[in-house]
Amino acid sequence: MSDATRESDNSKASVSTIFAELETAMEAADELRLRTEAMAETPSLERGSGRFLVGMITAVYEVTDLAHPFFGPVFMGARGRLTAGGCDLLLCANRPAYPGDPLRAAAVARTIRRGVDALIVWGIGNDDPELIPVIESGLPTVFVDHDPIGEKVANVMSDNIAAMAEVVDHLYQGGHRRIAHIAGLQNTRAGLDRLFGYRSELSRLGLHYADDYVEQGNYYHHSAREATERLLRLPEVPDAVTCASDMMAIGAMLAIEQAGLRIPDDIAVTGFDDAEFAARVDPPLTTVRQDAFGLGTAAAEALLRMLASPGSPPNVVVLPAELIVRASSGPAAAS
Repeated sequence: MSDATRESDNSKASVSTIFAELETAMEAADELRLRTEAMAETPSLERGSGRFLVGMITAVYEVTDLAHPFFGPVFMGARGRLTAGGCDLLLCANRPAYPGDPLRAAAVARTIRRGVDALIVWGIGNDDPELIPVIESGLPTVFVDHDPIGEKVANVMSDNIAAMAEVVDHLYQGGHRRIAHIAGLQNTRAGLDRLFGYRSELSRLGLHYADDYVEQGNYYHHSAREATERLLRLPEVPDAVTCASDMMAIGAMLAIEQAGLRIPDDIAVTGFDDAEFAARVDPPLTTVRQDAFGLGTAAAEALLRMLASPGSPPNVVVLPAELIVRASSGPAAAS
């Protein structure tokens, strides 16, 4: 679907409306967590004869996984290719949970104990306790948007560095010079790479890098709202804010509007992911469109190759991402 079609199919919504929608989704996820917290372990699954059983592990929290603007399409892409390849699937997504929650690690352990032949993993960071059991399982494993080292570990990801560099260059070409960044979690490859892309492009353009212009977020809207409020208290306020996710961009936009400033006249805002709401928020959000479905498909393809040829080296797949320019990143106002 073209970007123009997407925008015509969705009526515009205010930033506060989108923020409220994200709040509702989080509340629904939390209600699900409370309903399932005491649920006992379910019986082991039986498999069809001669079929591989692939465990799909997701540790995204606070938002129902399959409704997530990035991880939902990843799952759909992987599921479609794996089922077409004759695999049975076991989705390890017991409930929305926070990092370090022992039930997350327990769910991963259950998945491995049930005798899966291989794993696809997304949403787990370097310091999450679930990571080591996955690596030490010795199972063929493909990580999405992460690149831990292991003998049987492959990974697929977007070209996050080049994409964020393109965002910064786009803002620079529009006259912006005080460009800030709200980073994703730094225990994730995506968060690290997007921050690196931001910093490297500032350097290439001859712009000064300032620690005060970099705030740490967690990919969700609340963290970016608070981060932007801090940016707005700086002696020299940024004229553009790049965000490592669209959900964070919504938080940044709300903070800017509540401060009585205009987007993009006073401060431009960009996101990353091209979530469904990016085209219908007012003003529409400039963002980076990842091929999330393609990442899921590529992860499944890499895993099927590992299963078919156990001695072959694991794959590393990097997919390009596309800058989608909309109104939120308009030219800087004349001094």
